[in-house]
Amino acid sequence: MHSNVGFLDKLRWRLNVLGNRYAQYRLTTNETAVVDTEYGKVKGVKRRTIYEVPYYSFEGIPYAKPPVNELRFKAPERPEPWDGVLDCLSPKDRAVQLHLITNNAEGSEDCLYLNVYAKNLKPDKPQPVLVWIHGGGFVVGEANRDWFGPDYFMEKDVVLVTVQYRLGVFGFLTLTSPELNIPGNAGLKDQVLALKWVKNNIANFGGDPNCITVFGESAGAASTHYLSITEQTRGLFHRAILMSGAAIASWAHNGQERHAYPLAKLAGFKGEHDEQHVLEYLKKCKATDLAQLEQKVLTTVELQRKIMFPFAPCIEPYDTPDCVISKSPRDLMRTAWSNSMPILAGHTSAEGLVMLPFIKAMPICLNELETCRSFVPYEVDDVDIEENAAKLKKMHADSAELTADEYMDINAYWLFHFPLHRVLLSRLTNATSAPTYLYRFDYDSEILPYPYRIWRFGRGVKGVSHADELAYLFSHAMTNALSKESPEYRTIQRMIGIWTQFAATGNPNNKHVPGMESLSWEPIRTPEPAYKCLNIGEELKLINWPEMEKVKVWASTFDRKKNLLF
Repeated sequence: MHSNVGFLDKLRWRLNVLGNRYAQYRLTTNETAVVDTEYGKVKGVKRRTIYEVPYYSFEGIPYAKPPVNELRFKAPERPEPWDGVLDCLSPKDRAVQLHLITNNAEGSEDCLYLNVYAKNLKPDKPQPVLVWIHGGGFVVGEANRDWFGPDYFMEKDVVLVTVQYRLGVFGFLTLTSPELNIPGNAGLKDQVLALKWVKNNIANFGGDPNCITVFGESAGAASTHYLSITEQTRGLFHRAILMSGAAIASWAHNGQERHAYPLAKLAGFKGEHDEQHVLEYLKKCKATDLAQLEQKVLTTVELQRKIMFPFAPCIEPYDTPDCVISKSPRDLMRTAWSNSMPILAGHTSAEGLVMLPFIKAMPICLNELETCRSFVPYEVDDVDIEENAAKLKKMHADSAELTADEYMDINAYWLFHFPLHRVLLSRLTNATSAPTYLYRFDYDSEILPYPYRIWRFGRGVKGVSHADELAYLFSHAMTNALSKESPEYRTIQRMIGIWTQFAATGNPNNKHVPGMESLSWEPIRTPEPAYKCLNIGEELKLINWPEMEKVKVWASTFDRKKNLLF
């Protein structure tokens, strides 16, 4: 991770966190509530949002045994029942990871907890449930209020659940020996077990177990997509929202790369490449040491092949009862149970800005634009690679100079837009009875930035970058109450209104959303000449998807392998 945070922004962040903690204390009442779960009773507390709306908060509910000692790297196990009442009054520690600014390893292996927020524990009728899966490239992130506060969602009659799961090597180590029973994807299996907890327990919090929507952004969206195409989750949820991420994106799956042995060697292992011995060694290593080392296992060749994360979802090398990924995401999409389920999917209008810190740290990366070979989809890089690279170069980098804008543009399509197009094509072909809605978030404001943006860019950069929409769905440590007359507050009302309407009905059209009164947002029908999408900017507009022309060029790289496109 590359950060562009100056001293003043670091100081401002720390002061905001302290101020937010005080505000959260002030907004916490003395009223508590006890709810039964299948494992025991949990105690929560009544809080108020920054707009003084009361709600109940249950934080740090265990949905699995702590994945430590012999359970390190393994699939999660259900928690042990407890006697008495478990205090769930404050969040638990995040998963082990590197801090975004300091790059120091922090967090805890004992991280498999979820948070439940509800306006009414005993509503007249069960409320729609939204389950949030955070992003962070499968290596960073958390589910707690500093980043994903419930304040905006609690304006509506819904139940919000935010889930923590294992990251990096702890969530995605893969070993090929069936005897060791570590086929990979433990982090995704954490999410599956969390969904089972939600299905079995959410009614006691006022939620409707028959109206559950899973949503996520970036790696959280890729996770949500995996959850919607694996058989492990059939019947566990009913709609999905994919925000700037998909399982079919190259960064969201790791092919056949196996990095256990290189990591062990970096950590001091002196033995041969024997998986049993490697596993025994890794189990004894300090968790923060492994987190500090894991990104260093990528070789120069792997980096040239644009492998971004050494530990990420993968096709599991052998079958187990809890196997999540048995074949390629493309193949799983074709026969997914979710092909009968509504999906809302989209992105921000300047996704490629996410690469700006990388460009500043390593300007040599612009040399990739000389041929654009490294961007050719890996499924077709053995066929006419020069011809396909030339297509991409002509579309994205045809100027005399190699520029940062061109590099950000081609990465937006490689990382986000083209994978989304492949998902949409698959849905049009294989999910003919279920609607798929497309949105494009295009509202730019310096008044309500998401902390991730500040940490990545500093201030003053224009454009709606990766993750910017999160500031309009979740409160966080830098959030203050806005004037209800402000355009930022109106955008929050739009996002929350659309997302909760979709969660409740499977249709995002909501006449109570400002600017949506006269719109009729239809599901996508055809890529010709372009998909129809809702552009969420200063105003809401139904437009032809602006990214369509370029994604068609990307799709043409599959002309000789069309069966691999979707």
